[in-house]
Amino acid sequence: DIAFALGKLQYDDNIVVDILQRIAEISKYRAENFSPHDMAGIVWGFASLGVRNEALMSVIAAEVVNKIEGFDQRHLSNTAWAFSKCGLWNEQLVSAIAGECLAKIHTFSAQSLSHISWAMAQWGTRKDDLMNAIADEVQHKTHEFSPGPLAMTAWSFASLQIKNIPLMTSISEEAVDKIRSFKTQDLAHLAWAFANLRIQDSRLFNKMADEVQRNINGTLPPELANIAWAFSKNNFSHEDLMCAIAKEAVSQIHNFKSAEVAMLTWAFAVAGLRNKELMTGIGAQVAQNIIRFSAPQLSHIAWAFGALSLRHTEFLQSLSTHVYGSIKSFRAQGLSNIAWAFAMVNFRDEQLILRVAPAIAREVGDLRPLALARCAWAYRVLSVPSPELMDALSVEALKKADEFPTKALVKLIDSVYSSPVPKERSLLHRVLAGRTADVANFIQAFWKGNHPINEEDYCGQLHAFSFVECGIVGTPLLLSQLNIDLPSGGFMRRCCQKGLHRNPKQDPTGQATDDTS
Repeated sequence: DIAFALGKLQYDDNIVVDILQRIAEISKYRAENFSPHDMAGIVWGFASLGVRNEALMSVIAAEVVNKIEGFDQRHLSNTAWAFSKCGLWNEQLVSAIAGECLAKIHTFSAQSLSHISWAMAQWGTRKDDLMNAIADEVQHKTHEFSPGPLAMTAWSFASLQIKNIPLMTSISEEAVDKIRSFKTQDLAHLAWAFANLRIQDSRLFNKMADEVQRNINGTLPPELANIAWAFSKNNFSHEDLMCAIAKEAVSQIHNFKSAEVAMLTWAFAVAGLRNKELMTGIGAQVAQNIIRFSAPQLSHIAWAFGALSLRHTEFLQSLSTHVYGSIKSFRAQGLSNIAWAFAMVNFRDEQLILRVAPAIAREVGDLRPLALARCAWAYRVLSVPSPELMDALSVEALKKADEFPTKALVKLIDSVYSSPVPKERSLLHRVLAGRTADVANFIQAFWKGNHPINEEDYCGQLHAFSFVECGIVGTPLLLSQLNIDLPSGGFMRRCCQKGLHRNPKQDPTGQATDDTS
């Protein structure tokens, strides 16, 4: 009772910790006399105050298993919550709790259902029978849930990657009705859950966006980062919300943890929002505290700046120096992202780009087709010759040729065009020739008959081939397959001049190089 009361008071200081440790010493030798109520109360008190005593918990765990049939729904949920909160996992204990919960699931309150689902998520344990029973029970009792437990239940199922559409639909409908009662933290959990399960619920997300904006002042960094991530992950372009998040984030940027900075930066890049004030603040923050960031976080942040074509010189210089000195902590994917980001903003550090090339080549098998193409393109744009890397990229591209989108294949082949890898290059050309032949056959078949021409239908079918342009290598291939001679240089210059005349403000390079610093 003392442990439970101290947990309720949430009064955490050295005296309280000393009291709990003394309670633990006594309780270890009296555990066999504890009732289910006693055991649930003592472990809940320790967990609530974040005091971990493994010796006590081990003794209690054994007694819980022995007396599990005497636990009611509240005891079960509190015990599960406490052990998971302390990060303690025991197969026998978890199985016993899960089995008893399943047997008594119809007696569970909304709070208990939330607690037991959260515990399972923390343990990373997918007891499908139990989780299905929880989902059914939640749907019958959704109206009994307050916002916090409702959001946490959704979060728990999403953490376990259990995509139960009827459950999430029920949660969504209840959340919309009670949206004004949600705290921003609860909305962050709810948004994260739906985004992590890739459930696009525009009605719910619009309601959440309005509510977050209404209470944006003082929203903490974890919530700002998670909400921004969720909206971008679910492809909900809500510019007003993102602008509000950016404004609040700028005022608190020094309080953001490294993971939150990476998440926030990624979200704005995916949304395609170039908020210069926010990105300037992020760039400076990362540059000044770069050793706090992990290699994956730095590569994601670099990718974001590249995707937005934002050049932050202080960040790029700091990143370059850091990578050069700690290259072994970076994987090929991360180094490839950084090279691509540098190319996107025309930041050329030849010494670094040459240094990372062998590291990328060694792990080239880890790169997916798009990453292979982007890496080759980056080295070409930055004019940094690395025949060994280009050879490795070409060999790997051949292995994954069937996985390549045609646009990425065109980019890669053009990028390695001038590199001395004749065998792989010729084999890649054959792969591309097969793609262009399909396009040529379609064009010839479409225009051969006397049937009425539907331009929209034609463009749609042509777009399905994912050809935006055929590139340096692909264009002659396609024209040859269509029995069309290559155009002269004069003709191409006239086409280029006509295109620029029609779009005088268009940057032919397609790259912005604004320096956000």
